[in-house]
This record gives sequence, structure tokens and C-alpha cells, in this order.
Amino acid sequence: MDQNFAQGANQSLEQTHILSPQHLQALRALQAPAMELSGSFADILAENPLITTEDDESDFGDDDPEQDDLSGLDDGLLPEDAPFENLDENRQDYEETLDRILDGEDEWLSTNPEGKAGGEASDSEAEKRREYMFNSVAQEVSLQETLLEQLNAEKCTPEVRRAAEEVIGNIDDDGFFRSVPAEIAQAVPCPLETAETALRLVQTFDPPGIGASSLPECLLIQLERAGKKTDRMTEFVTRHLDDLEHNRLPKIAKDMGVTVADVKAMADELRRTCNPRPAASIAQSKTDYCPVEVTVERSGDEYTVRPNREYEPRFLIPNRYMKMLDDPLTDQETRDYILKNLKSLMEIRKALADRESTIVRIARIIADQQHDFFEKGSEHLRPMTMRDVADRLGVHETTVSRAIANKYMATPVGTFKFRDFFTGGYQNTDGEDVSSSAVKEYIREAVKNENPARPLSDQKIAEGLKKKGLDVARRTVAKYREELGIPSSQGRKQYT
Repeated sequence: MDQNFAQGANQSLEQTHILSPQHLQALRALQAPAMELSGSFADILAENPLITTEDDESDFGDDDPEQDDLSGLDDGLLPEDAPFENLDENRQDYEETLDRILDGEDEWLSTNPEGKAGGEASDSEAEKRREYMFNSVAQEVSLQETLLEQLNAEKCTPEVRRAAEEVIGNIDDDGFFRSVPAEIAQAVPCPLETAETALRLVQTFDPPGIGASSLPECLLIQLERAGKKTDRMTEFVTRHLDDLEHNRLPKIAKDMGVTVADVKAMADELRRTCNPRPAASIAQSKTDYCPVEVTVERSGDEYTVRPNREYEPRFLIPNRYMKMLDDPLTDQETRDYILKNLKSLMEIRKALADRESTIVRIARIIADQQHDFFEKGSEHLRPMTMRDVADRLGVHETTVSRAIANKYMATPVGTFKFRDFFTGGYQNTDGEDVSSSAVKEYIREAVKNENPARPLSDQKIAEGLKKKGLDVARRTVAKYREELGIPSSQGRKQYT
């Protein structure tokens, strides 16, 4: 058969769901944390020159006659020879369109302070809180700046100084030198001997151990600076760090020809004298600030949820454009343009309102579900999945996932990530739901109270959980233990 007949055009029908730009924008807003919320609307703001933020209000003063033109509009919308026709006959249609678009949201469209929700007093208080927060965040001092200050105090040749600056630029946040002298010599450029001299100079800086290329070198530098570097300690650091990490003290003792007590003494000396991450000892003034989306508060026997709108962006249409809609001399094309941008603003407002509504509804479910957690502690955290919440809200599970991403809530017992409350769980013999977090808490307490000379194995911990009515497999115990950063029983054993 002719292949040309076999290669025909095939048609098929299939349903595809294409998200509108408004829907995509709402999803981006939903996923963005509070501090990044304004940025999620960057695309719309770039395409809409009429919309401004509250911070930009000073640029749109109504009393400045030079600011009352249409500089933000496209050229040609209001030409100098525009006819002064009477538009009263169309005025009612425009007013009806405007009312439909605004739908009671006009307080968000005016740059007049008297029209802001909450009034001047509340805005003033919010501004004071923001100012206090920003003033409380000290400027971060970087590791490189600290090292450069020490370099500036050194007397050295310009060539060594330049090479030392290059060395400092190749030191990571833990304090390790992530290059080699040959690369420094090539980058400066300078002789290899100069690069090696510069590296040795930086290694004399504080904190001790800075600029090392490996952990053993880092520890030896610190031991030497502390006057504790001996032949035995050098052998211990250069040959037995892996055994020490896995708590194989008897093996180290046998290899070095010493007693286990001697090995313990060397390990203790190493812990007292050295820091495996020397840069961590530099005091950083960086303050991590995580604005909360909602606050959970106790009200009688129940818990209520209050949204935090302090960081919600306020988008505005300057008054002069609103006045143009009221002006019968404004031509129809300009009116349509303003109304189009007003509609865009209302879409932003709807996205923000939907975002807040979804987050608050999720927080209310958490507050209802985790009542015992707020009252009695983390061991009473109940199992809860995103699917459970999605079913209760009547939304897709991915919507819940977006809504809780990088979001925080303030509660009477501390500030938590939304995700902290979503965990799988088990059912005990009494039919009660117990979260995996509660199981992890049991593991943590069991290890804390064990005999250090005879630490509990994962199987023993599983047996202890079973006595409490929780059938948790040994492999699951091992997984949870590793997630908690707890070493195995061999790693926890203490030798006498």
C-alpha cells in the first residue's frame, strides 16, 4: 500500500484546561509569602502605568498642576488638539461601568488619606511598627568583611595583599579555603610563592582555623594556635577522624597503642579546643525575620484566627485619573483606558482577598484540629494531611500546598510554619490518632533517658512504642531517628 495513504491527518478531541492570566496571577499571589507578595504582581504593574503603590503616593500629588497630565498613559491618547465634545450623553453608561468594576472598593482607589481603611491613626501606628522592625534589623557583617579588616591591619607587600584578598574571596561560609594557591596565582596574577605566602597569612587570622583546605588541616591549625598540637594529637586528627565520627573508640585505641580512656581524653580535648566550622564562631548581626500570615489567639475554650495585613501591599489609582472619569471633556478613548486599568486593579484586589481567605480558612482548620497541641504540647499533635484539608475546603490538594508554602503562623505557644502541622500518623490500640511528630518526640525522649553505656537499638525503641499501643516498624524508627539527627546506638555509645 502506498505510504502516502497511510500518512493521513488524524484529528482527535481532548479537553485541556488553560489557565487565564488572572488565574495564574492569583496562584502566584497565593504561593508568595507575605514579604514577597508585592513582587508577585510585578508583571501586571509593569503593564499598567496607572496603578501605583502606597509608597509612591507622594509622586502623585493632586495639588501639583504639573502632575495632573496623562504622563503615565500611552502617547496619543490625549492629543493637544483633542476636540472638546460634550460627553454627557455617554456619562451614565460610564458611571454604570465604573460602579460595576469598583463594586464598593473605592477606598482602595484614592490616594486621599481620609479614604484609607482604618484612618490616619491606624496607618500611623502601622508605620511606626514597620519603622521599629526595620531599625531593629542590624546590618549584617560578612565573613569576608571581617577578614579584610584584619588584612588591612597587616604590614605586607602590595602583591601579597592582593593575593590575600583573592584568598579571602575563595573562603566559604564555614571558613574553608575552596581553591588552591596555583589558581590564586593565576587569578591575581602573581608568583606561586606569593599566593602561598598570602594563604599562610590569612590562616593566621581569627577565628583560628580559617582558610584551611580540609577538616584535619583546620583542626591542626587550631591545636597549634592553642599550644595543644602534639605528635599523638596530630596522628589522632590525621588518621582517625572517621573512626571518631562513628564512635569506634576501641579501634582507635588499638591502632594507636593506647587505652580507650586515652582516646576519650584526646576526643574531649579536640572538642574543647577546636571548631570544625571556624566561621560559625564569628558573631553575625543578621536577624532572620519571618512575618506571620495569621495569629491564632485563645478565646474562651476555642481558638480564633486573625489575619495579619501589615505586609499586604496596597495598590492605588491616583485621584487625578479618577477625576478624569468625572470630567465631561475627557475623550472616550481615555475613559476606556482608565476603566481598563481600574479593572486590572480590581483583579489584583480580588487575588489578594482570595489569598487571605484561603490562608485564614486553612489556619482555622489547623486551630480546630490541633486544639490539644496548643493546650498540652507537641506530643499531642494530631495527624493531618493536605488532602484532608483540601476535602474540607472543597479545593484541590495543590491549592493547599501553595497556600501553606513558606507561610508562618503565630500561636499562643510560639511561631510555627504551616507545614509543621501537616504530618502523617498512626492509630493506637485505643483508636486514638497519633501523629508521626508524636512518635518522633517519643524517640527523642527515649534516647535522652537511655543508659549511655548501653544505648537503645532501633528495635528496642520500636518495642517501647508497641507497649504504648503504637505499632511502628524498626525501619520507620531508624528513619525518624535519622531525621532527628540522632546517631545510631553504636554512635551514641559511651565507653568507660
